[in-house]
Amino acid sequence: MQEIEFKRTDKISCYFVGNSHDFSDTLLTLARTKFENIDFFRLASVEELLELSICRPDRVRSIILNQSMAVGLKTVLPMLLERFSNATVALSYRQAKPIRNILNDMRATRPLLNLAFLPMNRDVDCWLTLLQLLICGENYVPSELYESAEGQTPQPIEPCEKHTTSLHTAVQDSLSLRDPVIKVSKNDLTGREMQVLTCVAEGKQNKIIASRLGLSEHTVKLHIHHVISKLGVNNRTEAAVWFLEQSKMEMRPG
Repeated sequence: MQEIEFKRTDKISCYFVGNSHDFSDTLLTLARTKFENIDFFRLASVEELLELSICRPDRVRSIILNQSMAVGLKTVLPMLLERFSNATVALSYRQAKPIRNILNDMRATRPLLNLAFLPMNRDVDCWLTLLQLLICGENYVPSELYESAEGQTPQPIEPCEKHTTSLHTAVQDSLSLRDPVIKVSKNDLTGREMQVLTCVAEGKQNKIIASRLGLSEHTVKLHIHHVISKLGVNNRTEAAVWFLEQSKMEMRPG
């Protein structure tokens, strides 16, 4: 039974909270195929997740809530973060406009609550990249959510103390990051390559990166190819994780 699997699994896990329309079987199969060493489950409600008997709650690394669960989020989010202290909680969405109101509301909340966001209207490669960032503990907030109705960009969310640590060794192993990656520094990349990599880490598609940097899509693809080669990683997903890890290391006090 799946319930026993929930209780006994000792692998890193990720929970999608919503129905089969919100998170389809195809989506779960895609995630399981991409990340073979991570368990992915779908539950109908937050209450069901909180009541679930899990022997290793510290192994739960990501909880993805459907957009409809934004109502009452201020109440359930602290409960989830307390029960699953190593997890990144993210709100999935397909339309950015209503989510901006939620984000602004969260910014006014004290104490600040840790909440990431997962856009569901991205292409497959981009979506998997963003999912991987969440599993790595990154509280990802897409830039489109900072755009106000007037086209201005409000002040970014004040960073919280939680989830500022580096990747846990088990997560690093699960994502198959190779040791040579850690030995490369940002200085080994050109300025343009760093600009492109920054956009990749933000989950932007090649077309958007090209428009933002004033390049052709072909040139963007070449820069990404060079970055992947220099870092010694397998794909743009691992390059994005490398970038975020480097950024975290630079932010640590000496």
